[in-house]
Amino acid sequence: MTRQSRDISNQMPKATHIAALIENAILNNEYKQGESLPSQKDLCEKYNASSRSLREAFKTLEAKGLIEVSQGKKAFVKTNRLDQYVESLSTSMFSQERQDRKLYSDLLEVHITLEVSAARELSRSPERMPIVKTMEDSLKKMDKDLIIFETSGDKEAVQDFQSCDFSFHLAVVSSNNNIVFRSIYNSLAPQLKKIMSSLPETLEERRKKVREYGYLVDALRQGQTDLAVALTLVYTTSLRQKFNAHYEEEQA
Repeated sequence: MTRQSRDISNQMPKATHIAALIENAILNNEYKQGESLPSQKDLCEKYNASSRSLREAFKTLEAKGLIEVSQGKKAFVKTNRLDQYVESLSTSMFSQERQDRKLYSDLLEVHITLEVSAARELSRSPERMPIVKTMEDSLKKMDKDLIIFETSGDKEAVQDFQSCDFSFHLAVVSSNNNIVFRSIYNSLAPQLKKIMSSLPETLEERRKKVREYGYLVDALRQGQTDLAVALTLVYTTSLRQKFNAHYEEEQA
């Protein structure tokens, strides 16, 4: 594991990191539908994790419909696809009329699943370079916008930064050949863009974002799947956490 990989992994809760690794293995058919996962003891040793962290990871994977845990704590793979989970969650969202915190939190959960899945597939695609170039172009514009804002305080530069930020992620998700995923994302995109542009960011947070997006572009270019997935997971999860924290502050 590279130093960069370790740094990214350290930014994630242990259970989240383990869930992402097992999910990746399931979606790669390393554990096929109907097969059992290794014992909890073996998984704890493999990932250097506590039984508590592993149980939390299992809960995440169960919520996504990927595994089923029996009373004997043996886990079985239910499916090697995320389509049903995404469709179910998005259908539940569309059936709600209120634009409340739960709705937006569910939206960000869908976003996490869609973008992480897309980053995983993009990193392996032999035709990924044009998409990576599009992402790199958005990143360059974001970097220029930061310079303009720092030197002049131009608020239009911030608006352009936010627009490029969204375009960066749109390029990732749109690269996914899964028609269901792309259709759902297109339906959710306006609300997601609204959330992203409404959250306050400091100048240092924007600088950090540009650096980490640069790491993601490099990982995708070099086909480093595990690193690309970890970077995408860190950002999308932190976006949801930031939204929850901002919502709580507003309510207070």
